[in-house]
Amino acid sequence: MVTRDLIYCLMALPNWLGHNLHNSYGILKVFYIMWLRPLRGGLISNEHPFVTGRSLEDGELIWEKNVVYASKRKREFNDSDSVIVKRIMKYLSRMVENSSATTNHPYGKKNRMPPAVNYIHGTVHFNGASLIFDDFKDALEHFTDRRFYRDFLKMVMLEKREPTIIFRDRDYDPDEFAVFSCFMKTRFPFFGNPNGNKKRLHWGTPSPQPAFNLIVGWWIAPTLKLRNEKNHTSILRPAIVKNKYLLRDDYGVLGRREYLFPELIWSKFTNYRIQLRGERGGMYFTDKRKVDNGFLYDPSSLITLRERMMEKIFGISQ
Repeated sequence: MVTRDLIYCLMALPNWLGHNLHNSYGILKVFYIMWLRPLRGGLISNEHPFVTGRSLEDGELIWEKNVVYASKRKREFNDSDSVIVKRIMKYLSRMVENSSATTNHPYGKKNRMPPAVNYIHGTVHFNGASLIFDDFKDALEHFTDRRFYRDFLKMVMLEKREPTIIFRDRDYDPDEFAVFSCFMKTRFPFFGNPNGNKKRLHWGTPSPQPAFNLIVGWWIAPTLKLRNEKNHTSILRPAIVKNKYLLRDDYGVLGRREYLFPELIWSKFTNYRIQLRGERGGMYFTDKRKVDNGFLYDPSSLITLRERMMEKIFGISQ
């Protein structure tokens, strides 16, 4: 166990470096579809699977079929895994729905988020893979077990899907969630967001159920392809084949249940960094101050890069 934790700590710096490089690339891609070549609203209809969550193959909801792992329950919870998964994925699909075309709103509805950001969530809930755990300690045990880590990473890279880590416990400790988030970004060279039903954490967003999104980058290609209507079905992924990944029944045995100093330090640093941002808080791609004052993106008249630069440099809002 000492060797396991030592290797983890030694890999912290390389993974942090990889995380920052990978995240910078992702940020540039988001800026591209928000400011340089904005994805307009209404690119997909409200019947598109990114909105409905239903597979074109059988018309059924795809969400439960894309659950690749669910840990054994160690205690009772009010909701079944089926209810929990549908709760989160329905929430994400509604974000996409805000930017979908309808008769009354051909460009989608005005929204706190621009169409580009809303579209990204379609690649997460429809094309993505889900894993379910009791709580953060349960997930920590699994992801520090080298066998689970290896099999999880294999699944993500072979399937080329964004993973969503879902937690059954809705009455969680927000501070622990923040630390767990930093653990995941220390364990993997990828960025990620802690989203939950309590106070906003770090760079995360509200969610009806606590969930951590490890952002690997598989959202980029299908989102960019939305510009061309011919791609609107080709970007859809079929359900993940059952009983193909993460098949052991003893995952977590080799893991740990205590947090170590790398994630504890990073969590404190992130909190401090966000405090320095003042009223801007942990919202990166949109201005929290404007959103709190009721600002909504107009999908029929998106802000241009020039207008954005004028606002950032001179404080001139057009």
